[in-house]
Amino acid sequence: MADPSDLRRGATPPGALRNPKIDAAIARAVELGDPGELLALLDRSSGLPARRGGGRAPGPDLGPNAPLPRVNLDLARAVGAAIADRGAAAERLVRALCASVEEYALIVAAQALAAFATREAQAERAGAAGGAGSAAGAGGRQRGRGARGGRGGIEPLAELEQLAEDPRRLVRDGVVAALRAVIAARGDAAVGDLASWTDGYLQAHVALEALAERTLLAGLSAGAEVVARLEEAFALSDRSPRADERLQGLRLLRQGMPAQIAAFAGRFPEVVRWIEEKAQAERPESRDVVAQAVAALRKGSFSEAETDRLAAALAASAPPARDAARIVQGTRKRSKGRR
Repeated sequence: MADPSDLRRGATPPGALRNPKIDAAIARAVELGDPGELLALLDRSSGLPARRGGGRAPGPDLGPNAPLPRVNLDLARAVGAAIADRGAAAERLVRALCASVEEYALIVAAQALAAFATREAQAERAGAAGGAGSAAGAGGRQRGRGARGGRGGIEPLAELEQLAEDPRRLVRDGVVAALRAVIAARGDAAVGDLASWTDGYLQAHVALEALAERTLLAGLSAGAEVVARLEEAFALSDRSPRADERLQGLRLLRQGMPAQIAAFAGRFPEVVRWIEEKAQAERPESRDVVAQAVAALRKGSFSEAETDRLAAALAASAPPARDAARIVQGTRKRSKGRR
């Protein structure tokens, strides 16, 4: 058993949670449905700045290049798994964590939801393997679906989707890590479930970011489903109203897509054909996403002939340049600065 002083030093036991103080705090939190004591115990080892006035107000998202604290994600995973081990009795605690404004509370909640989803996937596989071709096996699969949706139990993916709307990058990164664990456990089925995520900017960004992990992609075979999620996210951006241009979610979605597209294309050849189709896009912002995706492919393992072909398709569909003879040089742009 790990020395309780490990918590003061910020060390996290590998694998399962082994700190008796935290384990006891989880038990009390599950019983009361109140995470306050548990979060206070985790605070020093969370990797986040110390609390001020007993709480941590939600801070602004500082952009993709801003330095961030190194969150103790291993501890959050271990605590989340220990919470999920309590089963249905812990659902009230998970909902309380999801309702918190504190970043680390939401990160722990995300890992607990991932652990719930992983256990459900394991139970469904065990039921299918034990009762394949039998009425008992079919009944087991039905019970798995009911526990996930129809009896008031917690729905991990739906709750994670709500957390993905958080404007703070630390929380979203925690959701990405949790969602990758769910995809690894559920495989291709999880990619199909992400269709509900691609109707919102931040959720779509988180879904694509979770999928765009090369080791995870290597275990998937549903290339058509991956392309479908990519198409939905691209269409969401391409058809967005002009009034949304300043929204954080739309900016993040466009900024993240080029690297995500390149990761998908490295696993599924059909993504390359999708890029060629999107070279016909008319909206400048969408064309910029495609151009950056082609540039990302150049930096990868794609052949120069392939990327040149994609770049040529994009150039061929570019709108004609304005007639230089009709441009009056030196005139003042009277509309500049107007709102």
